[in-house]
Amino acid sequence: MPINKYSAALDIGSSKVALAVGTRAGGGIRIVSYHDAPAAGVECGEIDNDYKVAETVRALVGQAEAEIGEKITEVTVGLSGRVLHRTERTETVKRRSAGAHITEPEVLQIIRSQYKIGVGEGEAVFEVLPQRYSTDERFGISQDELVGMTGAEIEAEFLLFSGRKSILDRRDKVLAQCELTLRKAVLAPIASARAVLTAREMESGVALVDIGKGTTEVAVVRDNIVRHVAVIPFGGEAVTSDIKTDAGITRQWAENVKIQQGRCCEEYAIENRKLVLCGEDDSVDGEVDLVLLTRIIEARMSEIFDAVAYAIELSGYANRIPAGVVITGGTSHLDNILQLAGSLLERKVRLAAPQSAIAGDSVEEAFDVYASTAVGLVLETLDPKLTAALENEPASDAQAAAAAAPESEAGPAEPAPQPPRTPTRRRGIFGGKKAESDGPGLFDGIERMFKDQKDDA
Repeated sequence: MPINKYSAALDIGSSKVALAVGTRAGGGIRIVSYHDAPAAGVECGEIDNDYKVAETVRALVGQAEAEIGEKITEVTVGLSGRVLHRTERTETVKRRSAGAHITEPEVLQIIRSQYKIGVGEGEAVFEVLPQRYSTDERFGISQDELVGMTGAEIEAEFLLFSGRKSILDRRDKVLAQCELTLRKAVLAPIASARAVLTAREMESGVALVDIGKGTTEVAVVRDNIVRHVAVIPFGGEAVTSDIKTDAGITRQWAENVKIQQGRCCEEYAIENRKLVLCGEDDSVDGEVDLVLLTRIIEARMSEIFDAVAYAIELSGYANRIPAGVVITGGTSHLDNILQLAGSLLERKVRLAAPQSAIAGDSVEEAFDVYASTAVGLVLETLDPKLTAALENEPASDAQAAAAAAPESEAGPAEPAPQPPRTPTRRRGIFGGKKAESDGPGLFDGIERMFKDQKDDA
């Protein structure tokens, strides 16, 4: 697949597997093909059954190839998982020639070296996010400012996000079965942020919240740099499970009533009305009171947004995101979600899907919230703004090899932010009543997960 013509991106999520194909056009990026299919063999963004996933991927690739008229041989893939660990790291690299100008390939070589850092048994680095650089005379500068300067050494401050290596191994098995090679890997929440955030939001400071089926992912962006990423291992499926349990209906009925009648705030629930669930043979499968339905949804979504607030606070940027919170993902379709999120997060909130980031003549499916991650993966491949311009195979650069010394000295990591408040459960705040749920609590283990992330920092 010619690198300058088409780029394909694969989003393997809990609810669906999506393949998007894009190309540079008229100074922008046009999505020329988008297809998705229900996910089989994926749980909370992690591949459990590589054979089933590969079957789905092969079908999607075939559909895309028929549309673009070319064979797809490489893809950019989104990375996710139940838990991400964050590590802050400072790397000091001594240069062989203090008078030589610092080049972009030299900087990329330093970034690439961070993927080889040991992060724990059975784990691997998923994403390296440069935060700031310093030279002999300048401190706290961006990568754009660094390139072209001189100095005896470069000090770089990074955020490293790591997860289980088995996630990468299963991904590679899927690609091998489909005869695809990996072009680039990007954390899924970063891809979603790239697709739906505006340039003003990314500069001034914003939190992206992607509420999917199995996970809720958070990315904090300020000054066009990703400052924090977190994965909350609950999403829309937790809401469906609660409805199934508390209303005593099947999972399929629970999903249907959530999508068609689900509201996030009891204040807007229709009182004294029940849904009668009729099966194919006109038999009654059950009844659901609409007020009860709303209480169930509000309780679980309140807990999810409480976890989001905790993740934002943990980032250290809670007071530096004036653009507020932007919500995307399949579960963002729930009615009154903006009212609930705005009240709990105490920030301005908006819903978003890929719009201005892609060309207006892109395929219609690319503009839906369900396509946010796949579209963002294409954008970060063809026009990287939130991730380093690195691809799978290291670039050959004699200048970088001559300018940078092979050895490096790791400096002390930046102190971790002080632990924020412990999250509290909120229930039924709009209706003034407690919206109880018998399902497992979201924070049973969530606080420990975030504590682990803080400790790693």
